[in-house]
Amino acid sequence: MTGIHHTASPLPQQRLCSSLASLLLSLPTQTFIPFLFAFWQTIGTNFSSIPSLRLDKYLLLIRYYVASSFMYLHNREWDTGLLEAFLSLVGDSEWGPLTVGGVDDMQNGRGGKVPDGLRYHVLDVWIDGLEGVVEKIDRKVLVEVMKPVQKAAESGKTKVLRKRAKAVLGDERLSDWMEENDNPSRNELGLHSDNHHEGGREEWEGLGD
Repeated sequence: MTGIHHTASPLPQQRLCSSLASLLLSLPTQTFIPFLFAFWQTIGTNFSSIPSLRLDKYLLLIRYYVASSFMYLHNREWDTGLLEAFLSLVGDSEWGPLTVGGVDDMQNGRGGKVPDGLRYHVLDVWIDGLEGVVEKIDRKVLVEVMKPVQKAAESGKTKVLRKRAKAVLGDERLSDWMEENDNPSRNELGLHSDNHHEGGREEWEGLGD
């Protein structure tokens, strides 16, 4: 990713990020998850050391990668096994950007090795990434895709993480999509008003009916 590090002007940055993320779309199915794992591992390893003046470039790259990931899944008709592997990678692996439990229940107590700043940014662009494919997405698929965010809202290790995840779930676009797809129930969303949170955590009652 040396090229993006040295690209100064906004338009060349955007073209480069788009080009790099579009590499995902031509990958064979068996390569998609390993490629994404390498990407998130690389970003997670280096995220905290990225100079602040260059951070916007990498945030843009992440935005494009999230969108391209959803487009890849969409192009393969949201194959159940592939979607499951993708959600496991991003939401329940050592370098998953939305992991809140983690490998061996995240023994470090924070959720894998991902810096919180990266986690927040992925939450910020999650709904944006879905916009390009949501018109043809099945209700059940939409529910599945939101599960890592729901998990962060319910079980995030910090109040800030839970608050950021809840803000994503409260996005008006998501509410509109849910209504267009016959508004799934709380049980379908995996969110319940009687969830128990230890340590004085606030209750999360999920999306409104």
